[in-house]
Amino acid sequence: MMIDGIDMLPGRAEYPRNQWYVAAFGFEVTEKPLHRMLFGDPVVLYRTPDGTPVALFDRCPHRGMRLSNGGTVIGDDIQCNYHGIRFNPEGRACLIPSGGAPTSAMSVRRYPLVEISGWIWAWAGDPAKADPALLPDHEEMGVTAPGFHSYFGLCLPGESNYLYSLENLVDATHITFLHHGMIDAGNVASHPYRCTQQGTKVRMEREFSDEPVPPMIKLAMQIKGDRVDRVLDLWSYAPHAVVVRQTFADTSDPSMEPRDARIVFGITPAGPKSCYQFAVVVQNYPSVRAESLLDDFRRLLMEDVVALNDIQQLFDQLEPDRVPEVSVRADEGAIRTRRLIAAQIRAEREMVAEAAE
Repeated sequence: MMIDGIDMLPGRAEYPRNQWYVAAFGFEVTEKPLHRMLFGDPVVLYRTPDGTPVALFDRCPHRGMRLSNGGTVIGDDIQCNYHGIRFNPEGRACLIPSGGAPTSAMSVRRYPLVEISGWIWAWAGDPAKADPALLPDHEEMGVTAPGFHSYFGLCLPGESNYLYSLENLVDATHITFLHHGMIDAGNVASHPYRCTQQGTKVRMEREFSDEPVPPMIKLAMQIKGDRVDRVLDLWSYAPHAVVVRQTFADTSDPSMEPRDARIVFGITPAGPKSCYQFAVVVQNYPSVRAESLLDDFRRLLMEDVVALNDIQQLFDQLEPDRVPEVSVRADEGAIRTRRLIAAQIRAEREMVAEAAE
């Protein structure tokens, strides 16, 4: 699918670089260097002694070893394990043990970072254009909202284009069929919905009355009764986040406070055909089984990952004229999100063209 000359067909969809993407959970980044492929770049992440996270291009410009490959954090700096050259948090060489003054060529790219709650966001594009205003609203998503409890730790790598993952989470109609009734009563695909858009946020909302509660949901949401009124509310924030929100009111116990349960996803392209889903479970009540809760959702979400990997593999095996895409009415949220992402990419291209003139 081409939108204003930008390829937005899942399987090979482009992504904007002047945006924030989740790079890691906060607990993953320590004084020990962490390697991760992010938006097509090898990146090393570490923390300085005062706890500040740092992200640099993970390749020493001297002879090409990854800084994360046996590298050592010394003070604020990281030392390459090959010839001992040290780089400061700005990416500039500050020590060459074999002699000579560091030059501007002996430097690596620095990625601006913002740490919010349990997530670390990295800016993929021009560091001079890093704009915190482009981060999604974490309080609106529930991650930092008062009265909510957040459980971080679900990282789901996928071997598929990032847009497959983003659109899969905005698409509720697959739930009944792919997940075999684990989290719904078999009534989602045909149910009417409302689609609204505000800025880069697209929302797909469905309301259900007095429906049976699937066993997994009953256990995860700590619902005592067998029937609930439910709202399934999916929000996408182009190009990097999705909220899957469900609210439950126990129809057999009106005195019970309604449950507001969300899985909030940071969607990060690792490359053209690979991505990460960094997920946090957010609830307006404390979980009595937090660790097993994450395990339950991991098993559920891996069904999506396996399916999307298979879709990408078949996409790659076929010629372009043999991979048509035919959308249906319920794809409205996904198509709106594609148009938002295409507009972001187009704005980047126009900015580059103006700078070149």
